[in-house]
Amino acid sequence: MKLVVLTTRLFDRPTSGGEICTARLLLGLRQAGHQVVLVGRGDADAARRWADTCVSIGPIERPIDEQGKARRAAAVLGALLAGLPVTVHRQGGRAAVAAVAPWLVQADAVVVDHLQAWPWRGGRATPPCMLVQHNVESDNYRRRSRAARRGYQGQPQGRRLLQWVMSREAHGLEALELEALRQAEIVACLSDGDAERMGELAQRAGQAARARLEVLPGYPLALEPVRACPARSVGLPAIGLIGTWTWAPNREGLMWLLGRVWPLLQGQARLVLAGNGLEGLPLPPDTRTLGRVADVRQFFDEVDLIAVPSLNGSGVQEKAIEAVASGLPVVATPHALRGLGDALPPQVLRAGEPEAFAAACRQALQATAADRAHQQATAHWAGQRRQRYEEALGRCLAALAGAGQARPDALAAGPQCACDRSAP
Repeated sequence: MKLVVLTTRLFDRPTSGGEICTARLLLGLRQAGHQVVLVGRGDADAARRWADTCVSIGPIERPIDEQGKARRAAAVLGALLAGLPVTVHRQGGRAAVAAVAPWLVQADAVVVDHLQAWPWRGGRATPPCMLVQHNVESDNYRRRSRAARRGYQGQPQGRRLLQWVMSREAHGLEALELEALRQAEIVACLSDGDAERMGELAQRAGQAARARLEVLPGYPLALEPVRACPARSVGLPAIGLIGTWTWAPNREGLMWLLGRVWPLLQGQARLVLAGNGLEGLPLPPDTRTLGRVADVRQFFDEVDLIAVPSLNGSGVQEKAIEAVASGLPVVATPHALRGLGDALPPQVLRAGEPEAFAAACRQALQATAADRAHQQATAHWAGQRRQRYEEALGRCLAALAGAGQARPDALAAGPQCACDRSAP
């Protein structure tokens, strides 16, 4: 099939959880033998490795949490005037619809990667569609609205304007989720919990979901452990965390660890933090910050243990998947390991309370080096997840192919895709 994939970010090497998920999808589509036209925001030349044809419809928008107050206010005002959710309006709004339209008419099927790209279809009849839902977006913003009302992790309480903006975003994105359930052939989620939640949304709205719900269980892009055991550094062992720290669920987890776990580990270990968004945070003495790393192996080489203290969010934690696959000891909250099952490799420890989390870190750091059996268990876990992913993606593609209908030749005409280019 000729597949048009709509995505909010074009990239060369994936450096965030969302990009890892997109990379995995694109690899699966290409390996299944389909012709892929990738349309999105960013540098088309940088992304050419992921598709037969890459098309840019504009630059990538920096996360709104990383922008100044004036830019954030302008983004909210623009979305209000356009009658769109803020996160949809910032991805191009109606201008994106016009830029994407010529590419849709030549597709056998359309894969929409991220809910915020769903409106790019323009509401018109298109080839059979599949939505890859990275998170239940409406639930994420509903949680942020509640957090703004009550305050959390040092944030002031009663931020009524922020609460209202987040509530409006949740309602707007839920409307898109319900629209996708009505119009798509398939809505593919990243966890069983998200698939169940999408079904609940449809039932609560009193509508029968047309879309079939499928789960694409994430697997690590690197299928072999990074190394057999930690490369112990001189001095205190290093506990590492990686993420985009402007994203609210990541930041909340980090603040929980700094405020409630780290005082129990002070003097027994040191912190290594990778990722953007640490500016202005009160970090413990001797914390090493790496910024955004181009290759996650650079981060793995710096640490003896990986901590994943996630408390909120939906989907799966891509960083948890990559951490487990690294072969390094991992201490994670139960929420961080959602969707990954119970048969995890033995170097992965779960702990949900601060005291238990600190104790698990001490236990993992004192453990003997991982043996070959641990490496084999890690590789087996990764391979099993990849097999399940490929089987699920195969079912999705078969459903898209079965839903395809012959279209008039006039509708099939569109710009030629002989080479990479940017949309005018």
